[in-house]
Amino acid sequence: MRNRGSDMEMVELGKTGLMVSRLCFGTSHLDHIGQNFAPERGAELLVYALENGVNFWDTAQSYGSHAHVRLALERVGREKVIVNTKIGSKTLEEGRAAIDKALDELGTDYVDSMMLHGVQSVEEFEKRRGCLEALLEAKAAGKVRHVSASTHRASGAVMEAMAAAEDIEVVLSVLNKTGVGLEGDLETHKRLLRAIHEAGKGVMIMKLMDEGKVPDEDAEEWIGWGFEFPHAHSVNLGLTSEEEIDTAVRLGSPLPVG
Repeated sequence: MRNRGSDMEMVELGKTGLMVSRLCFGTSHLDHIGQNFAPERGAELLVYALENGVNFWDTAQSYGSHAHVRLALERVGREKVIVNTKIGSKTLEEGRAAIDKALDELGTDYVDSMMLHGVQSVEEFEKRRGCLEALLEAKAAGKVRHVSASTHRASGAVMEAMAAAEDIEVVLSVLNKTGVGLEGDLETHKRLLRAIHEAGKGVMIMKLMDEGKVPDEDAEEWIGWGFEFPHAHSVNLGLTSEEEIDTAVRLGSPLPVG
């Protein structure tokens, strides 16, 4: 088994103090979109990724992959991994319940980042203030180290709101080479991501290959483009094999000096 962990570039995720790999293992493909990997197999892939320097794992309550992450954490030790998960709740009560359920499913007392999942408009952000309050309560209690949000394909005003929101420390957004799937034009979205980055927040990007629609022969070019985008700290990729992990690690690692 190849081990390239020393080659993977590590960066601070905004001003969180979290040191994360430039490659983030996105676990959505492990269950909820039809791959149906058993937790045992998912854990094998997560452990393999960590052995190759990928210490940043992304999951969500709706993915069905908490069990995969839990099993992997039991094998490697909680302190070795930065875990980001997401909840779709709206109210304070729903948020409190979802936070506790997520921690129970993951088998941990805390997560490094927990996101309001899929905030796609300013109006929706306002309607989910109760859940945001629950996340802030959990942060004060040590259950959530950093409060975050994912915006999926949304752009424009909601991205401006994320840049301005003092309580949001990390933002996960769609970005790819041609802007396919974005609710807005690519250049404007890139400027908004830059504004979030310059506001000191962590920036994660996802759907670099438009959920697998990019032809295999173009995959490395599109993934490489994502790693070259200067205003993203980490690139979230759905990974389903050791070979995919090897390729992503190679593309996300700096070139050797000399």
